Amino acid sequence: MDDEKELASRRADQVMFGFEFQVNAAIILMLRNIKSLDTIRIEGNYEDIELQLTDGEKILAQAKGVQLGSSNFHNVRANLKKALKTLSEGGNKATNVKQLIFITNSFNPFNDEASKGIFSGPPSYRTYDSLPDSSKKIIDDYLAKIEHPLDTEKLLIQTLPFETDDEDERYKYVLKAVEEFAEDLHLSSLSMGKKLMQAWQNDLQRNGSKKNAAIRVSKKEIIGPILVIITDIDQTSEKFIDHLDSDIYDEVISQYKGLITDCCEKYEFFKDILREYISYKNGAEHKSRMETAFGFVDSYWEKYTYMFDDTGIDEEVQEILIKTILYNVITKRNKIDSVKSGVNL
Repeated sequence: MDDEKELASRRADQVMFGFEFQVNAAIILMLRNIKSLDTIRIEGNYEDIELQLTDGEKILAQAKGVQLGSSNFHNVRANLKKALKTLSEGGNKATNVKQLIFITNSFNPFNDEASKGIFSGPPSYRTYDSLPDSSKKIIDDYLAKIEHPLDTEKLLIQTLPFETDDEDERYKYVLKAVEEFAEDLHLSSLSMGKKLMQAWQNDLQRNGSKKNAAIRVSKKEIIGPILVIITDIDQTSEKFIDHLDSDIYDEVISQYKGLITDCCEKYEFFKDILREYISYKNGAEHKSRMETAFGFVDSYWEKYTYMFDDTGIDEEVQEILIKTILYNVITKRNKIDSVKSGVNL
């Protein structure tokens, strides 16, 4: 009985590890395709990871994580065989498929000496045509046994080192990809990369746990955590806080920080604020930047009370919350524009 329990526990660990790898692999694929991305889904109708692009095309991926990816190659060909079968099925069922990806953490995904070297370093990806002949033959032999095999011109083999229980090491290459993405958006900071990675891990894990495959994460939702970090209320200007002249500011911000975060995750909300601010600023002649910002939040805060209609929060508290949100949005508009341009929104 003890042996059965140990086996069941080991299988459960393997399943959890596999799902975690799947989530982190999705982040890597999401970032590589961020400019053309429309939505992403974990555990979709066709594959482990499904990316819908803005032009209507799809990228489908099978993610296979093994707990000893750097040393245990016994099951890698079985994983490859399963992935090719599933990708073939998904590629035939789905329409407008642009790419079919097999992503794994194994350093030797073919258990093949000829290709071992090209996958042994940092994250690597190879098209079918760029593989050694021996690896192509392994793929060809598996595809020959499938009734409707995938198109090898669409096939990509990718590796992502992801193994140990040490989180810094396990997530090293995922974090690096997130940090490079943040740098490209000119948002690099000591904490930005880790906060973003953790937010996306949580969001994609939740997405994969939902049974309805129609529930997808949109690009606007993906950048939500970036907007929250950019407009962090803990960095609100002391001059603005003095302008509010409120004895309860600290208490309100502390109590409703979660609610502020929820508001600041909504991209369309930001768009509305910035559009109205630009219009207001163009008509605010001969005013300093600070005067213009203060004048806007004082004049427009009541327009956004609808965000708190069902909260039961009294008007005095709403005023502090809304003015603080508006101020942090308009004063960080250059960074917000950088994000918008960088992800092609």
